[in-house]
Amino acid sequence: MTETIMINPLTRLEGTGKVKIEVEDGAIKDLQFSVAVGPRFFEYLLTNKQAEDAPRISERICGICYVNHHLVSVKAVEDAWGVQVPEVATLLRRTLNAASFVTSHALHLVFLALPDLIPIENRNILGVADAAPDLASAALQLHEYGNRVVTEIGGRLVHVVTSVPGGQTKGLNGEARYKLLREGRVALTNVRKIADAIFGIYEKRVNDPTEYMGLESPYMGLVTKDGGYELYDGEIRVKDGKGTKLLQFPAQDYYKQLEETTSGHSFTKIQYLKDMGPIGGNMRVGPLARMNVIDKMQWGTAADYLKAYERLFKRPTNDTAAYNLARTVEFVASVDEVLDGLGNDVIMTERTREPVKARAGVGYAFVEAPRGLLFHSYEIDDRGIIKAANIVAPTTFNHKSIEKNLRLFADAHAEAFSKPDKRKDAMWGIEKIVRAYDPCLSCSVHMVEVDVIVDGVRHTNRREPQ
Repeated sequence: MTETIMINPLTRLEGTGKVKIEVEDGAIKDLQFSVAVGPRFFEYLLTNKQAEDAPRISERICGICYVNHHLVSVKAVEDAWGVQVPEVATLLRRTLNAASFVTSHALHLVFLALPDLIPIENRNILGVADAAPDLASAALQLHEYGNRVVTEIGGRLVHVVTSVPGGQTKGLNGEARYKLLREGRVALTNVRKIADAIFGIYEKRVNDPTEYMGLESPYMGLVTKDGGYELYDGEIRVKDGKGTKLLQFPAQDYYKQLEETTSGHSFTKIQYLKDMGPIGGNMRVGPLARMNVIDKMQWGTAADYLKAYERLFKRPTNDTAAYNLARTVEFVASVDEVLDGLGNDVIMTERTREPVKARAGVGYAFVEAPRGLLFHSYEIDDRGIIKAANIVAPTTFNHKSIEKNLRLFADAHAEAFSKPDKRKDAMWGIEKIVRAYDPCLSCSVHMVEVDVIVDGVRHTNRREPQ
């Protein structure tokens, strides 16, 4: 007899997801992780729009990752048009992107993940606030600080407006810079407080290999030319679970290195590495992947925490439990990078953009979003109109690996799933694993293919930038 267990919805995540588990004779027969958000047609909405409008349209995909969509979109347009932006524009964008990490990691680590890491009865932010009010207060300051930097550089808090092909529409004035640097010193104190607390939790954690499970997979992340930590530019590096470098390529080689397919039970695309195929080529992205692919961390305070991380988890590690600790290192790094950017006098340069001219071309771009790699590509005609668009969000890259990770956990806890009186904790374990990846489920859903004939006329959107 087959029994079906549903976890619907998964909680403390962005968007709507569910897990279906089939148990038969005390064993796991099947497991499906599904993104339940319906198709949202963002690639289609970009089609036939002016390319310079893409950064403002595409960021509407998400209310959390909007900075990252804004930046990767403008980079893709600039790549298509062969645009070189001023140094100050790049610095402003880097600082803006890092600030989005401050806000997002504060949200996830303390509000969403910490209830899984500390023994509290109320497994939510209210329980965290009761158990550790100083951490909750520090997280709120950091969340607000990230928002303040985003607002000053991005022009407004939600759905920023300042990154345009050719650079930035505004710079940073001296008064705003001074205030952000002063507040940043408080933010650095608070991020260290949170990081110390989370590292303390992990140091006392009983290392149960079946709690989050270890999934050996390829890892993908941006790196600088010399292998350093990178969020905005650089090349994609791919390493396997043993640390061997498999690939390193620019955004322009996306279609040479990756294939896309669909899921039969989830409203999302699936990516895999061409040379490794649809089974072995499912990669992982995000904080754990970034720690696994880099050679070094160039931000001072974060480098100290990376050393502490390496005492608890080797690099690379396949242990999914390391996701939240890697995210903690990144939390510190994002504050470091914001302060480094604000402290660089280049940021006060007045000329923040160069004139550009629309032309036909195909553009490709990656940035790192808090949840992992984000890719946009556009095919643009000679009038500056987008004729085809492709958007690949971090959860799209991670989707199949999350499902495989959950299956490993379910198989290891099959007895608990088969007995109703033991099932509650096992189901909570499933949710903990999904939350460790911090998926942005809504971002992973944008498009369905249309290929129909109406009144003898074929209508199709089956076209990818090549």
